[in-house]
Amino acid sequence: MNVLRLGEVTISRVTEVERWPFRPEELFPAITGEIVERAARELGPRFVDPDTGELILSITCHIVRAAGTVIVVDSGNGNFKHRPALLAHHRFDTPYLERLTEAGVDPGEVDVVVSTHLHPDHCGWNTRLLQGRWTPTFPNATYLFDRGEFEWLRALFHDDPDDPVAADLARTFADSVEPVVRAEQAVLVGQDHVIVDEGGTRVSLRGMPGHTGGHLVVDVRGGGRHALLSGDVIHHPLQLAVPDLAQGGDQDPARAARTRRALMEECAAGGTLVLPAHFPGPPGRIVRDGGRFSFDPLPDRPRPR
Repeated sequence: MNVLRLGEVTISRVTEVERWPFRPEELFPAITGEIVERAARELGPRFVDPDTGELILSITCHIVRAAGTVIVVDSGNGNFKHRPALLAHHRFDTPYLERLTEAGVDPGEVDVVVSTHLHPDHCGWNTRLLQGRWTPTFPNATYLFDRGEFEWLRALFHDDPDDPVAADLARTFADSVEPVVRAEQAVLVGQDHVIVDEGGTRVSLRGMPGHTGGHLVVDVRGGGRHALLSGDVIHHPLQLAVPDLAQGGDQDPARAARTRRALMEECAAGGTLVLPAHFPGPPGRIVRDGGRFSFDPLPDRPRPR
Protein backbone atom coordinates (compact mmCIF):
# COMPACT_ATOMS: atom_id res chain seq x y z
CA MET A 1 0.00 0.00 0.00
CA ASN A 2 1.43 3.35 -1.00
CA VAL A 3 1.46 5.92 1.77
CA LEU A 4 1.90 9.62 1.08
CA ARG A 5 3.29 11.71 3.94
CA LEU A 6 2.67 15.40 4.49
CA GLY A 7 4.49 16.10 7.74
CA GLU A 8 2.57 14.16 10.39
CA VAL A 9 -0.32 13.48 8.00
CA THR A 10 -0.52 10.23 6.04
CA ILE A 11 -2.74 9.47 3.07
CA SER A 12 -3.17 5.82 2.06
CA ARG A 13 -4.71 4.64 -1.17
CA VAL A 14 -7.20 1.74 -1.02
CA THR A 15 -8.37 0.54 -4.42
CA GLU A 16 -11.74 -1.10 -4.79
CA VAL A 17 -11.28 -1.68 -8.56
CA GLU A 18 -7.81 -1.24 -10.06
CA ARG A 19 -8.85 -1.52 -13.71
CA TRP A 20 -12.27 -0.09 -14.62
CA PRO A 21 -12.42 0.20 -18.44
CA PHE A 22 -14.81 2.30 -20.52
CA ARG A 23 -15.32 2.89 -24.20
CA PRO A 24 -14.15 6.47 -24.80
CA GLU A 25 -17.54 7.72 -26.02
CA GLU A 26 -19.23 6.11 -23.02
CA LEU A 27 -17.12 8.17 -20.68
CA PHE A 28 -16.86 11.35 -22.76
CA PRO A 29 -19.68 11.63 -25.33
CA ALA A 30 -17.94 14.37 -27.38
CA ILE A 31 -14.53 12.68 -27.54
CA THR A 32 -12.81 12.25 -30.90
CA GLY A 33 -10.55 9.55 -32.23
CA GLU A 34 -7.73 12.08 -32.41
CA ILE A 35 -7.98 12.77 -28.68
CA VAL A 36 -7.90 9.06 -27.89
CA GLU A 37 -4.92 8.43 -30.17
CA ARG A 38 -2.95 11.27 -28.62
CA ALA A 39 -3.81 10.05 -25.11
CA ALA A 40 -2.65 6.54 -26.00
CA ARG A 41 0.69 7.90 -27.20
CA GLU A 42 1.26 10.27 -24.31
CA LEU A 43 -0.27 8.39 -21.37
CA GLY A 44 0.51 4.77 -22.23
CA PRO A 45 -1.23 1.50 -21.34
CA ARG A 46 -1.95 2.39 -17.71
CA PHE A 47 -4.59 4.85 -18.93
CA VAL A 48 -5.49 3.67 -22.45
CA ASP A 49 -5.75 -0.01 -23.37
CA PRO A 50 -3.51 -0.48 -26.45
CA ASP A 51 -5.61 -3.37 -27.80
CA THR A 52 -9.16 -2.10 -27.32
CA GLY A 53 -8.69 1.67 -27.10
CA GLU A 54 -10.69 1.68 -23.86
CA LEU A 55 -9.97 4.34 -21.28
CA ILE A 56 -8.84 2.88 -17.97
CA LEU A 57 -10.09 4.25 -14.67
CA SER A 58 -9.91 2.88 -11.13
CA ILE A 59 -12.18 3.23 -8.12
CA THR A 60 -10.05 4.47 -5.27
CA CYS A 61 -10.73 5.68 -1.76
CA HIS A 62 -8.21 7.47 0.42
CA ILE A 63 -7.53 7.13 4.13
CA VAL A 64 -6.29 10.33 5.74
CA ARG A 65 -4.77 10.16 9.22
CA ALA A 66 -4.33 13.61 10.71
CA ALA A 67 -3.91 14.69 14.34
CA GLY A 68 -5.37 11.45 15.64
CA THR A 69 -8.38 11.57 13.30
CA VAL A 70 -9.01 8.79 10.76
CA ILE A 71 -10.87 10.01 7.66
CA VAL A 72 -12.20 7.92 4.77
CA VAL A 73 -12.64 9.93 1.56
CA ASP A 74 -14.94 8.45 -1.11
CA SER A 75 -15.83 5.00 0.13
CA GLY A 76 -16.25 3.48 -3.35
CA ASN A 77 -19.05 1.65 -5.11
CA GLY A 78 -19.97 -1.02 -2.55
CA ASN A 79 -20.96 -4.64 -2.95
CA PHE A 80 -24.34 -5.98 -4.09
CA LYS A 81 -25.76 -2.54 -4.91
CA HIS A 82 -28.59 -2.85 -7.44
CA ARG A 83 -27.91 -0.51 -10.38
CA PRO A 84 -29.64 -2.05 -13.43
CA ALA A 85 -29.31 1.08 -15.58
CA LEU A 86 -25.79 1.98 -14.46
CA LEU A 87 -24.26 -1.40 -15.19
CA ALA A 88 -20.71 -0.24 -14.51
CA HIS A 89 -21.84 0.04 -10.87
CA HIS A 90 -24.08 -3.02 -10.68
CA ARG A 91 -23.71 -5.87 -8.18
CA PHE A 92 -20.02 -5.61 -7.32
CA ASP A 93 -18.43 -8.31 -5.19
CA THR A 94 -14.95 -7.08 -4.26
CA PRO A 95 -12.67 -7.68 -1.25
CA TYR A 96 -12.77 -3.99 -0.30
CA LEU A 97 -13.05 -4.64 3.44
CA GLU A 98 -10.07 -6.98 3.31
CA ARG A 99 -8.10 -4.29 1.51
CA LEU A 100 -8.97 -1.83 4.24
CA THR A 101 -7.59 -4.32 6.75
CA GLU A 102 -4.41 -4.70 4.68
CA ALA A 103 -4.06 -0.92 4.84
CA GLY A 104 -4.28 -1.06 8.63
CA VAL A 105 -7.81 0.31 8.84
CA ASP A 106 -10.42 -1.13 11.18
CA PRO A 107 -13.86 0.21 10.14
CA GLY A 108 -14.62 0.74 13.84
CA GLU A 109 -11.72 3.19 14.24
CA VAL A 110 -12.80 5.51 11.42
CA ASP A 111 -13.87 8.90 12.77
CA VAL A 112 -15.09 10.68 9.64
CA VAL A 113 -16.35 9.60 6.22
CA VAL A 114 -16.49 12.15 3.40
CA SER A 115 -18.31 11.64 0.10
CA THR A 116 -17.01 14.21 -2.37
CA HIS A 117 -20.40 13.78 -4.05
CA LEU A 118 -23.26 11.31 -4.04
CA HIS A 119 -22.76 9.34 -7.22
CA PRO A 120 -22.84 5.56 -6.67
CA ASP A 121 -19.10 4.95 -6.85
CA HIS A 122 -18.29 7.56 -4.20
CA CYS A 123 -20.62 6.58 -1.39
CA GLY A 124 -21.47 2.91 -1.92
CA TRP A 125 -19.34 1.51 0.88
CA ASN A 126 -20.94 3.97 3.25
CA THR A 127 -23.09 0.92 3.98
CA ARG A 128 -22.83 -2.83 3.74
CA LEU A 129 -25.46 -5.56 3.73
CA LEU A 130 -25.80 -7.23 7.14
CA GLN A 131 -28.64 -9.67 7.83
CA GLY A 132 -30.60 -8.25 4.91
CA ARG A 133 -30.28 -4.59 5.97
CA TRP A 134 -28.06 -1.81 4.69
CA THR A 135 -25.98 -0.86 7.73
CA PRO A 136 -23.24 1.80 8.12
CA THR A 137 -19.88 0.20 7.31
CA PHE A 138 -18.10 2.54 9.71
CA PRO A 139 -20.17 2.26 12.90
CA ASN A 140 -18.47 4.98 14.91
CA ALA A 141 -17.92 7.53 12.16
CA THR A 142 -19.56 10.83 11.41
CA TYR A 143 -20.54 10.92 7.73
CA LEU A 144 -20.22 14.38 6.16
CA PHE A 145 -22.48 15.28 3.23
CA ASP A 146 -22.67 18.61 1.46
CA ARG A 147 -26.09 20.00 2.36
CA GLY A 148 -27.07 20.91 -1.19
CA GLU A 149 -25.88 17.58 -2.57
CA PHE A 150 -27.82 15.68 0.07
CA GLU A 151 -31.00 17.66 -0.49
CA TRP A 152 -30.78 17.15 -4.27
CA LEU A 153 -30.49 13.38 -3.94
CA ARG A 154 -33.14 13.15 -1.24
CA ALA A 155 -35.57 15.09 -3.45
CA LEU A 156 -34.80 12.78 -6.36
CA PHE A 157 -35.50 9.76 -4.15
CA HIS A 158 -38.86 11.16 -3.02
CA ASP A 159 -39.80 11.94 -6.64
CA ASP A 160 -39.67 8.19 -7.40
CA PRO A 161 -38.38 8.84 -10.94
CA ASP A 162 -39.28 6.72 -13.97
CA ASP A 163 -36.06 7.49 -15.85
CA PRO A 164 -33.79 4.44 -15.34
CA VAL A 165 -30.60 6.39 -14.56
CA ALA A 166 -32.41 8.72 -12.16
CA ALA A 167 -33.99 5.66 -10.54
CA ASP A 168 -30.51 4.20 -9.92
CA LEU A 169 -29.41 7.48 -8.32
CA ALA A 170 -32.51 7.32 -6.13
CA ARG A 171 -31.50 3.78 -5.14
CA THR A 172 -28.14 5.23 -4.11
CA PHE A 173 -29.91 7.42 -1.59
CA ALA A 174 -31.99 4.51 -0.35
CA ASP A 175 -29.14 2.05 0.22
CA SER A 176 -26.04 4.23 0.76
CA VAL A 177 -27.22 7.48 2.36
CA GLU A 178 -30.58 7.06 4.11
CA PRO A 179 -29.33 4.20 6.37
CA VAL A 180 -26.61 6.54 7.64
CA VAL A 181 -29.22 9.18 8.42
CA ARG A 182 -31.38 6.57 10.15
CA ALA A 183 -28.37 5.59 12.31
CA GLU A 184 -27.95 9.27 13.29
CA GLN A 185 -24.43 9.35 11.87
CA ALA A 186 -24.99 11.93 9.10
CA VAL A 187 -23.98 15.58 9.39
CA LEU A 188 -24.79 18.10 6.65
CA VAL A 189 -22.07 20.68 6.06
CA GLY A 190 -21.32 23.68 3.88
CA GLN A 191 -18.59 23.85 1.26
CA ASP A 192 -15.99 25.35 3.60
CA HIS A 193 -16.07 22.85 6.46
CA VAL A 194 -12.94 22.23 8.57
CA ILE A 195 -12.38 18.67 9.81
CA VAL A 196 -8.96 19.06 11.47
CA ASP A 197 -6.98 22.20 12.28
CA GLU A 198 -4.14 21.57 14.72
CA GLY A 199 -0.72 23.14 14.56
CA GLY A 200 0.49 22.90 10.99
CA THR A 201 -2.04 20.20 10.08
CA ARG A 202 -5.32 21.11 8.42
CA VAL A 203 -7.93 19.02 6.62
CA SER A 204 -10.89 20.89 5.17
CA LEU A 205 -13.61 20.66 2.54
CA ARG A 206 -13.89 23.03 -0.40
CA GLY A 207 -16.68 23.35 -2.92
CA MET A 208 -15.74 22.65 -6.54
CA PRO A 209 -19.13 22.24 -8.24
CA GLY A 210 -19.96 21.31 -11.80
CA HIS A 211 -19.79 17.55 -11.98
CA THR A 212 -22.52 17.79 -9.35
CA GLY A 213 -23.96 20.87 -7.74
CA GLY A 214 -22.45 20.13 -4.34
CA HIS A 215 -19.17 18.50 -5.36
CA LEU A 216 -16.45 18.80 -2.70
CA VAL A 217 -12.70 18.34 -2.70
CA VAL A 218 -10.67 17.55 0.41
CA ASP A 219 -7.81 19.96 1.05
CA VAL A 220 -4.99 18.45 3.13
CA ARG A 221 -2.04 20.46 4.47
CA GLY A 222 0.80 19.25 6.64
CA GLY A 223 4.55 19.67 6.97
CA GLY A 224 4.48 22.58 4.57
CA ARG A 225 3.01 20.37 1.83
CA HIS A 226 -0.40 20.54 0.17
CA ALA A 227 -2.59 17.86 -1.44
CA LEU A 228 -6.07 17.88 -2.95
CA LEU A 229 -8.28 14.80 -3.01
CA SER A 230 -10.13 15.90 -6.10
CA GLY A 231 -12.98 13.42 -6.48
CA ASP A 232 -14.48 13.72 -9.97
CA VAL A 233 -13.30 17.20 -10.90
CA ILE A 234 -11.03 15.27 -13.28
CA HIS A 235 -11.95 11.73 -14.33
CA HIS A 236 -9.07 10.82 -16.66
CA PRO A 237 -5.71 12.49 -17.31
CA LEU A 238 -6.57 13.11 -20.97
CA GLN A 239 -8.87 15.89 -19.68
CA LEU A 240 -5.77 17.86 -18.67
CA ALA A 241 -4.96 18.29 -22.35
CA VAL A 242 -8.63 18.90 -23.24
CA PRO A 243 -10.11 20.53 -20.10
CA ASP A 244 -13.41 21.44 -21.78
CA LEU A 245 -14.15 17.78 -22.52
CA ALA A 246 -17.29 16.97 -20.53
CA GLN A 247 -17.78 13.66 -18.76
CA GLY A 248 -21.15 12.03 -19.41
CA GLY A 249 -22.27 12.42 -15.81
CA ASP A 250 -21.53 16.14 -15.49
CA GLN A 251 -24.63 17.92 -14.23
CA ASP A 252 -23.37 21.29 -15.48
CA PRO A 253 -20.69 20.70 -18.13
CA ALA A 254 -19.74 24.37 -18.55
CA ARG A 255 -19.31 24.87 -14.83
CA ALA A 256 -17.44 21.57 -14.52
CA ALA A 257 -14.98 22.78 -17.18
CA ARG A 258 -14.43 26.09 -15.37
CA THR A 259 -13.87 24.24 -12.09
CA ARG A 260 -11.47 21.80 -13.75
CA ARG A 261 -9.43 24.65 -15.24
CA ALA A 262 -9.32 26.44 -11.89
CA LEU A 263 -8.07 23.31 -10.12
CA MET A 264 -5.45 22.72 -12.81
CA GLU A 265 -4.21 26.32 -12.61
CA GLU A 266 -4.03 26.21 -8.81
CA CYS A 267 -2.24 22.89 -8.60
CA ALA A 268 0.25 23.66 -11.37
CA ALA A 269 1.13 27.02 -9.82
CA GLY A 270 1.58 25.68 -6.29
CA GLY A 271 3.06 22.25 -6.91
CA THR A 272 0.06 20.75 -5.13
CA LEU A 273 -0.22 16.97 -5.07
CA VAL A 274 -3.41 15.70 -6.71
CA LEU A 275 -5.16 12.49 -5.69
CA PRO A 276 -8.06 11.87 -8.09
CA ALA A 277 -10.63 9.20 -7.35
CA HIS A 278 -10.27 7.44 -10.70
CA PHE A 279 -6.62 7.59 -11.83
CA PRO A 280 -4.99 4.14 -11.74
CA GLY A 281 -1.63 4.20 -10.02
CA PRO A 282 -0.02 6.74 -7.73
CA PRO A 283 -0.97 10.37 -7.19
CA GLY A 284 1.01 13.10 -8.83
CA ARG A 285 1.26 16.72 -9.85
CA ILE A 286 -0.29 18.75 -12.61
CA VAL A 287 2.41 20.31 -14.76
CA ARG A 288 1.98 23.28 -17.07
CA ASP A 289 4.01 23.69 -20.24
CA GLY A 290 2.95 26.93 -21.85
CA GLY A 291 -0.78 26.66 -22.33
CA ARG A 292 -0.92 22.88 -21.96
CA PHE A 293 -1.28 20.76 -18.84
CA SER A 294 -0.24 17.17 -18.14
CA PHE A 295 -0.14 14.73 -15.23
CA ASP A 296 3.19 13.80 -13.66
CA PRO A 297 2.69 10.77 -11.38
CA LEU A 298 4.90 10.10 -8.42
CA PRO A 299 7.09 7.00 -8.69
CA ASP A 300 5.32 3.72 -7.98
CA ARG A 301 6.18 2.18 -4.63
CA PRO A 302 5.89 -1.55 -4.03
CA ARG A 303 3.16 -2.79 -1.70
CA PRO A 304 4.53 -4.37 1.49
CA ARG A 305 4.19 -8.13 1.74
